[in-house]
Amino acid sequence: MGKTYYCDYCDRFFKDDVEARKKHLSSMQHVANRESHYSAYKDPETVLREEERKTSCKRFMTGGECAFGLGCRFSHFTPEMMWQLKQIVAMERLKGSTEAPKGGWPNAEHVTMEFLEHRIASSDVEDISPIWCPSPAIGRSHLPPSLESLTLEKITRCTFCKWGDATCTRC
Repeated sequence: MGKTYYCDYCDRFFKDDVEARKKHLSSMQHVANRESHYSAYKDPETVLREEERKTSCKRFMTGGECAFGLGCRFSHFTPEMMWQLKQIVAMERLKGSTEAPKGGWPNAEHVTMEFLEHRIASSDVEDISPIWCPSPAIGRSHLPPSLESLTLEKITRCTFCKWGDATCTRC
């Protein structure tokens, strides 16, 4: 019978001679299958740029089906899908820019103590007023720790228990 050629993109066999291979490789179906295969490996930023240029496919948005499928020149992305794609692109951009500083990240405990020491040094030790105090109209008995008045004593003895923990007596 002779040699056969298998095309991975089209998932079919055909006679392996020069003319048959040229004809197959230049066919519209093969080109579309190859393009759809490689489009799965595009980075999200490229896909977002391409989809933003397109208008929505009315057939796909109203009926859920489009006769052109992946070959459609209109966008088959819903607004929710576009939003998700934008979020993915934004996260990938942030991922590259959130490198640690040269000296490393500062220790939170040291930063807090420096702040408090500077605050104590710049004011009278006996009269340390709260950094922020909620308005008197708000009942203070059931406030979360973030809304309570902040004092040096609370900061130094707090172990940062879970938010909303009614049984916490440390904060």
